[in-house]
Amino acid sequence: MSSPLSISVELTYVRLRGLMGYFQATSKKYGLPLALLLAVASRESRMGLALSADGTGDRGHGIGVMQIDKRYHPGFTRAHDPFDHQANIDYGGRYLGVLLRDFGGDILQAVAAYNAGPANVRKAVHTGLPPDVVTTGGDYASDIQKRANLIRRWLGMPAAASQAVYLVPAGLLLLLTYNYLTTRPR
Repeated sequence: MSSPLSISVELTYVRLRGLMGYFQATSKKYGLPLALLLAVASRESRMGLALSADGTGDRGHGIGVMQIDKRYHPGFTRAHDPFDHQANIDYGGRYLGVLLRDFGGDILQAVAAYNAGPANVRKAVHTGLPPDVVTTGGDYASDIQKRANLIRRWLGMPAAASQAVYLVPAGLLLLLTYNYLTTRPR
C-alpha cells in the first residue's frame, strides 16, 4: 500500500507532467471513476515515477504509466511508444472498462483481472477464492481500492478548500443581513 505522502507526490507529478487531462478524458470516455484509473496507474508505475529510462517496468514487460503488458497486448505495445501517455492511459482505461463489463461491474474482480488476467480471476472466483489470491502480492485489487480512496480524498481537498473560501464570507454576509433585518427598529 502506498502512503498518503507518496500518493500526494504522484498526483503532483501527474499534474506537473500534464497527464491529469488524459486521465480525466479517459475517465469520462469510458465511464470509469477517475480515482480508480489513477489508483491503477499508482500501483502499476507510481503514476510514471517508477518507469525506467525507456518507459518500461516489470522487467521490460510493461510499457507506460498503465503498464500495458507486451506479452498480452502485443498489438498495442508494438504500435505505441512507452512515452505516448495519452494512448497508454486511454488503452488501459478501455481495457479496464471491458473487464468491468465482463465481470458484471465487480470492481475487485475487474481490477484483479487487469493484473492477473481474466482467466486466472475467473478460476479463483469459481473455486470460491477471493480474486486477489491470484494477483501480484496477493493484494492488488484491495490495494487499488485503498489507493482510490486516498486519491478521492486528495482530489476532494482542493475543491472543499476552494469552496470554503467562498462559504465563510457568504455565511458571514447572511448572518449580518439576518441580524440587521431582525434587530433594526421598525
